[in-house]
Amino acid sequence: MNDVKHIESLANTLISQYGDDALTVAMLRAAEFAAELNKEEWMKWESVIEVIKTINHSPKLDG
Repeated sequence: MNDVKHIESLANTLISQYGDDALTVAMLRAAEFAAELNKEEWMKWESVIEVIKTINHSPKLDG
């Protein structure tokens, strides 16, 4: 799975599991990795945050 698909999958999974709290959960995960100075995972979770924001502002209405 390429990085974009993986990040979109993570975002969709969080939204499915946590609903309106998905953004908060992603932010907490990003903060965890930032505190550990794990830049690769931190940046991945920052990308997940951006995808969640995009989905929240313009959800797909394809059923």
